[in-house]
Amino acid sequence: MIVRLFQRVPTGIPELDEVIEGGLPKAGLFLVAGTPGSGKTAFSARFLYEGVIKGDRGIYVSFAEGRDAFFSETARNGLDFAKADEAGMFLYMDLLTVKNEGIPAVTQSIVDAVLDFKASRLVIDSFSAMAQAVPQLIEARSILHTILGKIIRQAECTTLLISEVPMGTSRLGLGIEEFVADGVLKFTQKEIDGRVIRNLIIHKLRGTKIGRREHMFTLDGGFRMLSPFDSSHANNGHSYPVIKNTASHSSTGIKSLDTVLGGGLRRGSHILLEVGEDVSSPSLMSFLSPIISNTVKSGDQVICIPVNGMYPEELQESLRKSIPDGLASVQIFDITGKGGPNTVDLGGATVLQPFDMFWKTARKLRKPENRLLSIIGFDALEAKYAKDLPAMQGLIIETIAKVRNAGDIMISIARPFSSTLRELASASDVHLRLVQYDGVLCLLGVKPRTDYYGVSLPDKGAHAQIELIQVS
Repeated sequence: MIVRLFQRVPTGIPELDEVIEGGLPKAGLFLVAGTPGSGKTAFSARFLYEGVIKGDRGIYVSFAEGRDAFFSETARNGLDFAKADEAGMFLYMDLLTVKNEGIPAVTQSIVDAVLDFKASRLVIDSFSAMAQAVPQLIEARSILHTILGKIIRQAECTTLLISEVPMGTSRLGLGIEEFVADGVLKFTQKEIDGRVIRNLIIHKLRGTKIGRREHMFTLDGGFRMLSPFDSSHANNGHSYPVIKNTASHSSTGIKSLDTVLGGGLRRGSHILLEVGEDVSSPSLMSFLSPIISNTVKSGDQVICIPVNGMYPEELQESLRKSIPDGLASVQIFDITGKGGPNTVDLGGATVLQPFDMFWKTARKLRKPENRLLSIIGFDALEAKYAKDLPAMQGLIIETIAKVRNAGDIMISIARPFSSTLRELASASDVHLRLVQYDGVLCLLGVKPRTDYYGVSLPDKGAHAQIELIQVS
């Protein structure tokens, strides 16, 4: 029987299917390799469950985990394999007690089970454990090439072969699986500043044009892949819902960020947002938009000095799309000298003059019943007043003190190379870092310390929210 490779089997991970032409080639053998705890089992379970909910029977063969443990762990992530088992759509083969002399018979029993059960999807966990019971490497190659390679394909059963990557090596399993397999998916995990980052790398996939080879994912709540950040989604007429403030905190307009910050932006506080060099101004603006939107829609005022490289009119245009009726509550300073409608010229020979103008405007805008949110791009101030850096550093401390005394909120934006970064960090109540990693926009807390969070933009619904997805 001829199997056409362009027929696709969805993995259950939409973000992955999007870059591999809709899914894995049907009836192929695919190596799922990685170190212990890297996400191989979570991915493979998701693949099987995707088949179950679409009417495909699936088999999970385990040489490493008992049936009850598998059912319990996958149920925590919303995969009800027990129900699928009762419905006759899923079969769990527990082969924990296999002895050396039983491998040929066990291998045949797997093939028989696929044919008898009419399975469309198969996971073997793991080939590394299975091969340990085989005396010679050549016999393991024979199992792969002859039995699993040919017979499973004849049954038109798409198969995932889990293989352990030894710690500290680049070899995939025994070093033979990758040559027999139609595709190789490698799962990695590494630490950056003591924080775990997980990646799926597509080493090869026969008959497939691969869009992107490396993808960040999380195991928080089950296997989930993080999409590259597309700022055009958020800056194209998106209207964010209002999140109510509390007596002590103003909401960021992002529920998950409020949770990370312990309730939102505490009044009378200074927040440093350190922005990576590879984060573009549109991406930064996408992140700030719900914060500004929620502030304005809650009846408060915003003062903003755009970051270096962003013109006031660009900021106005972006805000006009998200808060078309609220621009009167946003005062934008022009530090470029270019000028523009509805902006305040923040020029001056020395850095004292713009700070003086800033506070005159703040006193004018602030009312007893309102709060004031100040967003200051210190990289822009540094670029314009490079000769006045010592004076600026003193003004930073003074400005933050005034904000705290007034019970207002100040968000300082600086790049890693900013000369004022140290002063801003030492005087911050909260220090966040916005970076780009493998195309994914990520947020992490320096003070207080947090894990990485992927920033996910809403792609459906005019009133959907930005979401922070914990990478763990």
